[in-house]
Amino acid sequence: MKNLQTSVGKLLLSAAMTLSCAVAMAQNKVTGTVIDDKGGPIIGATVRVNGSKEGTVTDLDGHFSLSAAQDAKLSISYVGYVTREVDVKGTKPVKVVLSESAKSLNDIIVIGYGIQKKADLSSAIAVLDAKEITKTPGGLSAGLQSQVPGVQVTNGRIHIRGVGSINNTDPLYVVDGMIGGAVPDENDIASIQVLKDAASCAIYGARGANGVIVLTTKRGKAGKTTVDYNGYLGWKTFTNEIDLLNGRQLAELINEEMYNINPQRTDYMKGLSDPEAIGEGYNMFKAITRTGSYQKHNVSVSGGSENANFRVTGIYGNDKSLYVKEGSENFTMNVVSDFKKGIFGFGETVTIGRNLNHNTDMLKLISIKWSTACPIYDPQAPTGYAGASLGTDMENPRATADNTWHHNETNTMTGNAWLTVEPIKGLVYKFNFGADLYRFNSRSYVADYYVGDYQKNTPDTYSMGNNRSNRFLYEHTLTYDKAFGDHRLNFMAGITSEETKGYGFNASARAMPGREVLILGATQKADSKEVGSSELHNSMYSYLARAMYSYAGKYMLTANFRRDGSSNFSKANRYGNFPSFSAAWRVSQEKFMKSLTWLDDLKLRASWGKLGNANISPYQYQSTVSFNAVRYYFNDVEHTGALPMTPSNPDVKWEASTSTDIGFDLTMLKNRLSLTADYYRNKTQDMLVNVPIARAAGYIDAFPTMNAGSIENKGFELVATWRDHIGGNFDYSVSANLSTVSNKVLGLGANNEIFAANNVTCTRVGNSIGQFWGYKTAGLFRSDTEAASYVNDKGERLQPAAKAGDIRFIDLNGDGVINADDQTFIGNPIPSFSYGFSVEAQYRAAIGTFDFSMVWNGSQGNDIYNNTRYYGEGMYHNYACFSSTLNRFRAEELTFVNPVSGKTTVYPKNTETDMPRAAYGDPNQNMRQSDRYVENGSYLRLKTIVLGYTMPKDWCRRVYMENMRFYVGAKNLFTFTGYTGYDPEVGDQDSSGTNLTRGVDGLTSWDLTFPNNKEFYIGLQLTF
Repeated sequence: MKNLQTSVGKLLLSAAMTLSCAVAMAQNKVTGTVIDDKGGPIIGATVRVNGSKEGTVTDLDGHFSLSAAQDAKLSISYVGYVTREVDVKGTKPVKVVLSESAKSLNDIIVIGYGIQKKADLSSAIAVLDAKEITKTPGGLSAGLQSQVPGVQVTNGRIHIRGVGSINNTDPLYVVDGMIGGAVPDENDIASIQVLKDAASCAIYGARGANGVIVLTTKRGKAGKTTVDYNGYLGWKTFTNEIDLLNGRQLAELINEEMYNINPQRTDYMKGLSDPEAIGEGYNMFKAITRTGSYQKHNVSVSGGSENANFRVTGIYGNDKSLYVKEGSENFTMNVVSDFKKGIFGFGETVTIGRNLNHNTDMLKLISIKWSTACPIYDPQAPTGYAGASLGTDMENPRATADNTWHHNETNTMTGNAWLTVEPIKGLVYKFNFGADLYRFNSRSYVADYYVGDYQKNTPDTYSMGNNRSNRFLYEHTLTYDKAFGDHRLNFMAGITSEETKGYGFNASARAMPGREVLILGATQKADSKEVGSSELHNSMYSYLARAMYSYAGKYMLTANFRRDGSSNFSKANRYGNFPSFSAAWRVSQEKFMKSLTWLDDLKLRASWGKLGNANISPYQYQSTVSFNAVRYYFNDVEHTGALPMTPSNPDVKWEASTSTDIGFDLTMLKNRLSLTADYYRNKTQDMLVNVPIARAAGYIDAFPTMNAGSIENKGFELVATWRDHIGGNFDYSVSANLSTVSNKVLGLGANNEIFAANNVTCTRVGNSIGQFWGYKTAGLFRSDTEAASYVNDKGERLQPAAKAGDIRFIDLNGDGVINADDQTFIGNPIPSFSYGFSVEAQYRAAIGTFDFSMVWNGSQGNDIYNNTRYYGEGMYHNYACFSSTLNRFRAEELTFVNPVSGKTTVYPKNTETDMPRAAYGDPNQNMRQSDRYVENGSYLRLKTIVLGYTMPKDWCRRVYMENMRFYVGAKNLFTFTGYTGYDPEVGDQDSSGTNLTRGVDGLTSWDLTFPNNKEFYIGLQLTF
């Protein structure tokens, strides 16, 4: 028996040893390192063996070690990064690179007065990776373009979900909790959230109607002190230049104009009888432009411990304009810190900035209107500049640039400081104090100079101004957050108050002792002094509350309420209430969806809310009086008198908008593909409109503000992103977005229509904002007989002055007369859809990491009113002309004999063209506003392209650095468009921001939309 037991024991022991050997042979000790895409170690990343309970986390150097089968797969994850799976290959160490994911469901999103996990969001909030805006110069607005659906950026102005009002529609910026805070440098931004629907914006009440951009700045981190440098140098030119007729060609055109009016004329306009002698002529555009350049240098020092951190940044930048004698210089300093001690927390963000701007009175549009047959300089003239000739009343822009200057200095200090107290877990009281101090000083000088009757200033003029304002914000909020099993509740309530005071002063005098002695009191003409001042005071007081509830991470409900009171309105209408509600359902968390292994997350969202807009000037509910509006003489002495300007309107109240949004967020295929889609409908009511009143009421051209308008916007937004990798060293992502917007004016009060842009645009009930307005045309008359036969029912000529080569205008209303009653809508500046797409790639090699990115943007279906053609193709005798006029209409062959040289030039017959004939004085009014100037504004543009190189970590450490990246890039490199003007990205030409002149290119002499710059730049990023 004993022998049997011994034998069995030996057998079991042998079997156990055999099994152990088999397991040992099947398992390997796998080691590896997990790093981020910059080469830095990721501490605490989770490493698991798929299909088993085996797992570990990375150490302080990003290393890990565990046991796994030879054919096993490892899953590596970390909060905020894309999860990766890699194969175990024998005993070879594994190197895993995790890329940051802006779409991670665990990411914490900054919302109004709080934070929330992305998975729990129930409203339309777009999150942009802060790294995206550091890839190209231009700041936040440049970085947002083409990256966020529903966000349109044109000439630096941002519109979110279309134009919801004829008034200012700029979004609200919130920086580290400071409402209206200074937008940080792109290298100082840690996170970007764009709040697009009413549910997310209602917590900001009256200021949220145009969308909200929430920014948080980078803070110091626990550990050693870090020094970062980010800098770049760039050069810029115009993306496009329109060809002009040279001097000889222009002289020939003008002579042809005169011939077409009277073929028997033998006299010629002074200086143009000999076109060959003029030659190439003179190009004013080139005389006032140059290659521009810019640079920016950002140096930051940061560090801290678990309970305290800091970050200090200094920034210097300058910009040498494309126009002579213009440019700017910027100095900025940011200080941020956070402290925590027990139940108390304290932090602050302070930005101090100084901007120096230098410009002139130069009217840039004149540079392309200046006749190429007119000299720019005249050595015989007293000042050395040539005056305008050929009967024009234009100023010489080069003379203006050399004899005028404006030096503007802006000093700002913006920031906030906060104190938090958490007496019990989950209950937090926060006091936030914000300050925005603004100081603006200006100095201007116009020299004593004479160029011609239309350009003179005698004696010289010196002026100076000072504007300052102080804005203070006080906020008290109480937040309670608590989880009960599968239930989670979050409540927030608070009160805020804000006060702004502003003061302005300006003065001017003439006849200074000299350019070096610019002192107002030193004027040699005491009666030339003029002084003015202004004062502004407004305030706002608000109550706010929010409740958020979620169950099991599947069902989310949010309700917001804000009550705002503004001094911009009378006591009866001072307060407005702004509620919102939103709900979300994470369908993917339901049991019946678990079988869909390809689905990672699916969330359905819906929201409704009401927002307000108080973006009007103060005192609109009161009567206003001007004390310098009229002047009169009494006993030969000039006096100024007071004049009533606008009557009171105590009924003026909040502009209100309601918004409905439905959408979904989808990720699938192991988080490689993500989709977000939204449909929205916004309706603005009680829109603030300036309504004219009769002069009989005692006011001259008075336009009091009234709540008389209504506008509706609706549209669709979609963004899709694919992220993946090839092998272990190549990562890439492709993202595309598309947005549509439909705009309709529902009411304008008694107006029914508003004209703007010199009557080029008309905003009328039933149509969209700012549609183009003018005559319809039907080509050219091909012969004099055809022009003469264009008659009404009475046999009267509709266009009596028309001849072969003139434009045929349509008698739209059929009354037998071509007049203003025949004008109609001829174009729409709002695109059918806008889109953008981007590509990013990164390859890690032994010699370093190479990265590549490019961004494209475009729009489709929008029109542009090309007002530059009004000047350039109008064939005025005193303006420059575009080279397109070489294809002008000629009913017959034309022979010209140069009276000076005797040379004969023959101009061929040209009737197969759409360019009108050249006719002195434009007897047919071919230049009147019409659909001739309306062009398809659709375009596709390579907005940015960047190639970068990052040095390996071990190489950096040899030179005492943690990281070094060098990059080169370009902006606006290629544009594909059928638009013949300077640039298809034409925004709102009205500096007042009324949105009534969008898409009008070259509205006035100072509003010409010169093209976006084509830029090339190099940059360097260092970390020590």
